[in-house]
Amino acid sequence: MSNKFMRLAVFVALILAPFHPLSSQAPNPQHGDSLPSLEAVKALDYSQASIDRAAGQPTYSEIWALINACNAYSRGLEILPQFREPVATRGESGILVFRKASPSVVLVVTANFKGDKISESGLGTGVILDSAGYVLTNWHVIHGYEAGIIFFKPASGTEPDKNDAYGVKLVSENEEADLALLKIVKPPSGLLAVKLGDLSSIQVAEDIHIIGHPHGQLWSYSTGVISQIRDNYDWQYSDGSNHEARVLQMQTAINPGNSGGPVLDNNANMLGLVAMSEEGQNLNYAVAVDVIKEFVNKAMAKRTRGGASPSVGEKAEQFAAKTQDGRLVVKDAYPKLVTYTVRDLNGVPVELLVETADGELLVGSKPNPFGGFSEWKCTDLSGKRMLINSSGTEVDLVTARTVE
Repeated sequence: MSNKFMRLAVFVALILAPFHPLSSQAPNPQHGDSLPSLEAVKALDYSQASIDRAAGQPTYSEIWALINACNAYSRGLEILPQFREPVATRGESGILVFRKASPSVVLVVTANFKGDKISESGLGTGVILDSAGYVLTNWHVIHGYEAGIIFFKPASGTEPDKNDAYGVKLVSENEEADLALLKIVKPPSGLLAVKLGDLSSIQVAEDIHIIGHPHGQLWSYSTGVISQIRDNYDWQYSDGSNHEARVLQMQTAINPGNSGGPVLDNNANMLGLVAMSEEGQNLNYAVAVDVIKEFVNKAMAKRTRGGASPSVGEKAEQFAAKTQDGRLVVKDAYPKLVTYTVRDLNGVPVELLVETADGELLVGSKPNPFGGFSEWKCTDLSGKRMLINSSGTEVDLVTARTVE
């Protein structure tokens, strides 16, 4: 799993990044001066330099995670209009299960971009495990992506709130069992968690209920039966990854986008997590609940704070210049992007401007006590402007707004 994915962290982030010493308040530009624009800092007279990074300043990987979170969000906005409240047709039990469990099911959107096109994108399902914001999904849903975000099902009506996309970061993953645990970076209050069932209670021919996003048809309901419980079942995906776990064999409708969705009993307890299907065979499989419990318990026991430390990333050629009022601007030129860090007269970063080689723009402002910026304005290649709120160096919330 790429270390980039959930440095949103992402993604997204989803598991908190190491905090830096708190100051009494976030620094502000001196003299009430407005912060310089990208055009202004690009026009400065730079000379080569070697300047230490400020404590907590976002890394190369974290900057890309912010940009990719915006791109994933843009992809999510294309999908959301497809949502229509599904009508359960299997009887009263199906209706009750959907109403009870669907608020615990989230949409997971991941994306990598190349130029103005999506080079890779992913859409899957996730399940809220507790009110602290832990979300379970498949390993293959998030593997290989640099950023991820989630959307919640609306409390009422049929239109998800496209202005609320939450950043997530990776807590733990198990490639063999095809499981991943994410953490919402700054979860909202009132999250509803699904209740985990028990393997011993599962019966062959038992009715089951599934909620997911097949082919982008959001929060769709389907039903079926347990066909069998298979121990040590092995399978492979098209990327060549190999997996093995105890699974539930099911007879039900499963399609791309259902991955990471819950398999529920008539009491809305989760019996498994949808993983894969054998195309054309009407054979569908879910990772069994006992495997899920073991994975989650181990992940929570480790209390990991987001997995491995972020990679240093690309090397930058560094330059420095001064503004007319004496503020230092540090320019870091990477192969795929250039960053301009504006420091106040005390040397504290007060603004970070980023321009990618493809022309995407990212501006961080309103420094927070953890070395990051509370607000990021992102402009993608289509001109769409988005606002990211951040309590550290990671994505808390992405919002589509008109940004001046």
